[in-house]
Amino acid sequence: MSSVRLFALGLAAWILAGCGRYLEIGQRAIEPVTDGGIEAVPSSDTADTSGAPADATDQAPGETEVGGVLWQSNLETGDLSEWDRGGHTVGGTYQQRVMTSVSTEQAHSGSHAIKISFDTSDGASDHMAEFYRRVEPGPAYYSAWFFIDGAHVPGVYWTVLYFFYEKTPGDSTSRHGLWDVNLEKTNPYFYNETNQKSISTQPTTPYPVGKWFHLEAYFAYQPERNGQIQVWLDGVQILDAPNLGPATNDNLYWGIGSDTDKLTPSACTIYVDDAVVSTKRIGP
Repeated sequence: MSSVRLFALGLAAWILAGCGRYLEIGQRAIEPVTDGGIEAVPSSDTADTSGAPADATDQAPGETEVGGVLWQSNLETGDLSEWDRGGHTVGGTYQQRVMTSVSTEQAHSGSHAIKISFDTSDGASDHMAEFYRRVEPGPAYYSAWFFIDGAHVPGVYWTVLYFFYEKTPGDSTSRHGLWDVNLEKTNPYFYNETNQKSISTQPTTPYPVGKWFHLEAYFAYQPERNGQIQVWLDGVQILDAPNLGPATNDNLYWGIGSDTDKLTPSACTIYVDDAVVSTKRIGP
C-alpha cells in the first residue's frame, strides 16, 4: 500500500477519534451509544418544540407493574383478603350499622363483588361501610365500579369515594375525613370536609341506578402538600378540584363504599367491584 494512502487512512481515523462526541451529517447529529449501536437525535426541523405537557395518563410515578397497576381487587378470592394486603396500617375494612359480604348475586366481572346492605329507618347516623388503602407516595388514579339498587335521596350526605387521614395508622378511631365524592338524588358532587364547601360537578351528569357505573379519581398530594383531585364518571371528567390545601396529617388513605345519615327509600343495597390503584387512567 502506498505511503500516501496509509497517511490518508490514518488522518481519517484521527479525525473520527479525536474531534468530539458528535459527527454532524447535514442537519442530523448521530451520537454513539454504549451498546455499540447509534442513536439518532432529531434535528431542529423535526423535534417537537410545542412545549405541550404530556397527557396525565402517560405519567407513571412509582410504576411497578405492567400497565401502571399498583394494586387491584376483583374479589375472585371470595373474601376481602386483597383489601387487607400489607396489614391493617396499609389497608382494610371498616363498618358500622351495615351488613357487608362478598357476594355472587351481582358482579361487574368474574362472579364476585362486595355487597353492602343497610336500612336507615333506625334514625341513626353514619351507616358506613368503607374499604380502604393507603394512598401512593406519588400521583395515582383510584377507581372502582358501583351498582346501586335504585334511586335514593340522602337526608344530608351520601359518600361513596373519599380521601381521609388517620392520626395513628391502622386506628379507625383516629380517622378524619378530608375530601369526598358524594351522591345527591341524581348527580355526584364534591365535598371538602376541611373547609365544608361543596363543588358541583361539570358537566352535570346523573349517575346510573340499577346498572354498573365507574368512578375514577386522580389524586396528587406531593411534594408541596397541596393536593389536587380530578374525577371521571363512566369516562367523562366531571370534576377538577385543585389547591385543596394541606392535610393536618400525612397518613392519607383512599376509601370506597357507602356512608350516609339517612336515605329515602331507607333500605339500600350497593355492590362494589374491580377496584384499582394505578399510575395511568383505567377508564370504563
